[in-house]
Amino acid sequence: LAITYNNFQSNASTKLAITYNDKSILENYHTSLAFRLILWSDKKKRKKRRQSDFSNNSSNDITTTTTNCSNDDVGDDDEFNIFQNMDPKQYQDCRQMIIQAVMGTDLASHFIKMGIMKDMPPSSSWDITDNNNTATTTNNKSKDYKRLSWEILSFMMHVADISNNAKIRPVAVQWTDRILEEFFLQGDKELEMKLPISPLCDRRCTSRPESQLGFIEFIIKPSFKVLSKQLPQITTQIMPIIEKNYQFWQEESEKEKKKDEKQQPLSSK
Repeated sequence: LAITYNNFQSNASTKLAITYNDKSILENYHTSLAFRLILWSDKKKRKKRRQSDFSNNSSNDITTTTTNCSNDDVGDDDEFNIFQNMDPKQYQDCRQMIIQAVMGTDLASHFIKMGIMKDMPPSSSWDITDNNNTATTTNNKSKDYKRLSWEILSFMMHVADISNNAKIRPVAVQWTDRILEEFFLQGDKELEMKLPISPLCDRRCTSRPESQLGFIEFIIKPSFKVLSKQLPQITTQIMPIIEKNYQFWQEESEKEKKKDEKQQPLSSK
């Protein structure tokens, strides 16, 4: 079973792509499905709907739920309803934060989030005032403390989602291979359906080490560097791991090039 990403969903005009208008398709689907699984009180109905969702790979059936998480429509005694003790405002605030956090993991919004983080003053310059819960920068510009904190937390979730090469090498390599296999399965499907083959999804020409070098250089390093402005520990605890993994992939790239050079005379005969 090929795991497909947003670009495939959009190019193939799947039911999910149509449902979510090509906007953060899988992120929207997963968030919607999660809330439906949590909030439906009828377990048999939930199980039937869940099976239908997965078999049809569709989210055409959008269930409307009440914002009051303590009434019978949602189910006070539902073991899955983590919101049941919240009042309506708490639930809505929490729901919106969850939605925003998951939407923020879509790489399509990466550079927007990077821009926000680059413009944010370092946390060391925040003057936290308990009276009105604001953070004032050293240049006397007042910013909302909750908003700044939320932007950081949201960006942390996005960075965690792409952090394979910020982990120790055995873990990084394992997840690299898993993700590339997902990419290649999607590329196989795209080739079969005569769709444009997405970047890094063509197993015939995608270089394993080069794909990681590019991702580290243009996505991973800048992301962790900008986050280190708010969390200085990243500089000493995470960046060295990223550098070691970068060096590893450089070595792997050299090995790959030497192997290709040895095979070149054979293929030219």
